[in-house]
Amino acid sequence: FQLQSPGFVIALAYLFVAMGLSLSGLVVVGAGIMGAGSDLANRGGLSGSFFTGVLAVVVASPCTAPLMGTALGFAITQPPAIALLVFAALGAGMAAPLLVLGYSTMARRLMPRPGPWMETLKQLLAFPLYGTAIWLLWVAGRQTGVNTMTAALAGALALTLGLWLWRRGRWGKATAVACMAAAIGLGSWRSLDEHGPQ
Repeated sequence: FQLQSPGFVIALAYLFVAMGLSLSGLVVVGAGIMGAGSDLANRGGLSGSFFTGVLAVVVASPCTAPLMGTALGFAITQPPAIALLVFAALGAGMAAPLLVLGYSTMARRLMPRPGPWMETLKQLLAFPLYGTAIWLLWVAGRQTGVNTMTAALAGALALTLGLWLWRRGRWGKATAVACMAAAIGLGSWRSLDEHGPQ
């Protein structure tokens, strides 16, 4: 239902652009949150185990969100017992790889060794995100018209500039906020051809 709203589609496209820029290494998103989460996970005892699970879910959620969306959409339309069963299955699925690696020496041996290939793979995985953003902007263009799609593309450019400027000192932050406000304004702009003849 939400994907029928051009504003929501454009917001999703902006999200995928920002995540792609993060994977490309142009911006760092969530480093402070991840650092705090890592500190909590390194505690001993039950609280350390709990926060290790929380950190695993936070790290894995952006990757699994497109697949989980359908399951969550189904769950919220069902009675509480079925909804809880769906959420339990999602939790078990997210915990399973961590449990397998934690308890199986053979599974740990099959894992590739860390190295420079991880950075290359991370950067490569940005391109499917950029492709998804392009597709979402095309969907927005089909829903509204080429003028709104062009405004959304200009907003994506403003968002990219804003994220790049964010780490450039005080003046950079002020300009970044202005760019991000422009991105929101351009993303929410509706052209006359949305309601006019196609």
